[in-house]
Amino acid sequence: MMRNVFFILLLSFIACSHKGGNYTKDSSNQRNDLILQISNSNGIFLSLKDTVNMKRYQTFDECTMSGNGRAIKSPFVYVKKQNDSILVCSSDPNDSVRLYVRLNNGVWYSHMEYDMWKKKDYIPSKSELSTLARIYDRYFYNDTILELKTSYISERQYHEIFIKCMNHLYHIRNADHLNCSQINELRKHVNQLINTHDKCVTKYMIREEKEHYIYEAENNGEDFSYERKAYGLWGIQPGIEECHLYNGIDIRKYSDNLYRHQLNNTDYIYEYADEAPHFPGGTNKFYEFVNNHRNSSLLCDVNKPFRVIVEIVVEKDGLVTNAKIVKSIDSQHDKDALRIIGGMPKWSPAKLNGKSIRYKMLIPISYRKK
Repeated sequence: MMRNVFFILLLSFIACSHKGGNYTKDSSNQRNDLILQISNSNGIFLSLKDTVNMKRYQTFDECTMSGNGRAIKSPFVYVKKQNDSILVCSSDPNDSVRLYVRLNNGVWYSHMEYDMWKKKDYIPSKSELSTLARIYDRYFYNDTILELKTSYISERQYHEIFIKCMNHLYHIRNADHLNCSQINELRKHVNQLINTHDKCVTKYMIREEKEHYIYEAENNGEDFSYERKAYGLWGIQPGIEECHLYNGIDIRKYSDNLYRHQLNNTDYIYEYADEAPHFPGGTNKFYEFVNNHRNSSLLCDVNKPFRVIVEIVVEKDGLVTNAKIVKSIDSQHDKDALRIIGGMPKWSPAKLNGKSIRYKMLIPISYRKK
């Protein structure tokens, strides 16, 4: 999701073209239109060399929607403002790109999607490391940020809400009983729940350390640790999640927690690793293998669907198992793609905390004509 050697250029001029359009007062139509166009812009890339025309800052402040401080150490941020849109990129290419747009009611808005391939058929396991397809709709009101999280289990939606202030946040874990389609009405209901200390609301205080931010719950002893990044306090992650976490602990910093988990869960299938699995000989050899083994009679023109996406598990010994079609062309192509997967040699397994692990990943099988 978002980890490319090139920054994805989400059209920062989208909002400008809509300025003065005929939208409803709560800007919901404008928001939906922007989401659609942002989703359709994924094929455009911004090379690292193009950031020369962007301003550099040490961090980006989502409360003021502006860059802060002179960029003197890595990571820092590149910022490009264009009327009613702001594009923010970290100098670390592993961090995701941020696009902010200003709605007609003056509120800044950001839309973020994670693991959407799981939206339809994915059933989460009981493991705390299991994640769902999820969307964050984020609204910025000066010193307060409202985030609506929508998670999917077999296409059914579940809602959570986060209210972020400068030194604390509120988390409403079950917001399915609230009307989440009208943002102004939702804000009123959320304020009422917070002011009445409703039991569905958990309050977290925020404590800053040299390299981490710590979220500490007031009433249940729960706490989370997050690495400080160039995006600033609220640009670390939406909600209270971050990749590479186990029970809220950054496994790159606190590897003893991961080691304990690995000892107790030797058959767990991971979706992240310090070192991802790789095909023998590298990516070029992978594509060469696919090209040499696919059924040439099934090759497709470029204007037709030409790619089958297969979910696989690379075992600790490198064997490829559990192949499953997640994006189909038709039954013939699906069957051929699974045949190719079944004939693959052993991969180099994934490594986490110095140990070989079972690793789930997606791979494309292309039937595009050259």
